[in-house]
Amino acid sequence: MKLKDEYLKLSKEMLYETYLRIVYNAKNYNNITKNKMLEEIIKEYAQENYLYCICTKKELDFLKYIKNKKLSVDDIEKYEWEIKKLNEKCIFSRVALEVFEEQEQNVQEALKTYEQNNNKGIEDVVIFMISKVKTNAIMLTKALTSIIKSMFNFDEKEINSLMGSPLFHFYCEFNYEFFDFSKQEEEFVSYRDYYDILDELDESRKIYGIAGSIHFDIRDDFDTFYYGFPIRKEKVKKMYNKINKRDDKEFLFKIIDEARVLNNRMGLDIFMDNELLEVVNEALDECPCAAMNGFTPKEYNKQLYEKSNLDKEFLHIPQNNAHLCKNAADHYYKLYFALLDYTNKKYKISPEIKRIYRQEELDVNKLYGIDKYLWEHKEIIDDFMKDNDYNFTEEELLEINEFKNAITSNHFVIVGFDREYTKILSDDGKLYMVKGIRTDFDKIINSKELPQIISTTLLMFKGVIVFKSFFGRVDIVFGNDVRKEIVDKMKSAIVHYHL
Repeated sequence: MKLKDEYLKLSKEMLYETYLRIVYNAKNYNNITKNKMLEEIIKEYAQENYLYCICTKKELDFLKYIKNKKLSVDDIEKYEWEIKKLNEKCIFSRVALEVFEEQEQNVQEALKTYEQNNNKGIEDVVIFMISKVKTNAIMLTKALTSIIKSMFNFDEKEINSLMGSPLFHFYCEFNYEFFDFSKQEEEFVSYRDYYDILDELDESRKIYGIAGSIHFDIRDDFDTFYYGFPIRKEKVKKMYNKINKRDDKEFLFKIIDEARVLNNRMGLDIFMDNELLEVVNEALDECPCAAMNGFTPKEYNKQLYEKSNLDKEFLHIPQNNAHLCKNAADHYYKLYFALLDYTNKKYKISPEIKRIYRQEELDVNKLYGIDKYLWEHKEIIDDFMKDNDYNFTEEELLEINEFKNAITSNHFVIVGFDREYTKILSDDGKLYMVKGIRTDFDKIINSKELPQIISTTLLMFKGVIVFKSFFGRVDIVFGNDVRKEIVDKMKSAIVHYHL
């Protein structure tokens, strides 16, 4: 049977979904016909080893099995998964139950390659990667890369090659999105079957999303790839076996999987009786949920309980007088803006800014680059004091001299708010008691967001540690394991009121 005889009967929308999975440089939907899509699919398969690389060992074993025989009724049931997947890949006809004519030569070459390399190399790694994406529905490419690096000791070049394989491309797609926490576009990879529910998933993660380290069994990932669910778990296997006997199994598995992804089981009772619904709910409790970032609902509830206990370690005492008084704040900015003015004039960081010192209606956001350069080159303070272009008193110069003890970090962690101080944990385990310049920090950062990573510089002024004018926050949600580590460091840290 010819490929076109079967596939031209599909709607353009359905054929286009198949086309996207197989053809790398796919054309826009409106710029291609059904005939042209099939021609490009055949052309893609003409590439050396393409069919071999898009098939799993199970599929190749099936193609080897039927090489010189017709399928029996028992075979059709036994090889149901292989027949379905090979049909989706435009290799095998579900109507004629034979390899498409256009693919016969490609299949022969693939089987020859398979005989020469029977273990198919690193296919298992690709299947694991696909399963991880499926479990989470969508994830940052660098997060997936990090997992593969830690488990298989591959470098990024090797991992990128695996992500570019036809098998991975068939199930997953790449895209870009702007993320607030990084202030830039980030590449992410999503599972193609979940394209229509990604917006719903985003809303569900706002409700159920939780961070943390997940302990998993790699065997569950292979079961998820081949069966759709981790059937090694007793209750999940019970559900799978019960539904697999039904005529409407494909539909039921689809809606159950969607419930798993979104953690939304509303409406399942419409399609199944109470007995089956109970079995399904027990199974879903043990399936990783994408809305919960890969935790199962059971694990999620445990994480929430642990989180509530850890929250008590970050209790908020409303701040009052956790910043400088007005006169001290005004004096700080007098010295600070003079330093920035001097730095900019001498090193021309931002030439368009002509004056900073005693300048009214100043846009402080434009000063960030100058400020960054100053604290990266604290020797400027010595030149400033020597030149004394601003005619500061000896006392004022001594105050500026203390700025040389400033410490800068991109990983300070705000761990608590006291009445008169903000608690800052440093990389080296020191706990600094810090004041704001004009504002109490609990008015800027919600205590419910603690612990909170910030990047800033701490310096001494008027006998207390203060934040410099600028700080940046890193919007990372900590898991319970990291929060527990922070609590332990906080409890054992030596408290510092001076640098």
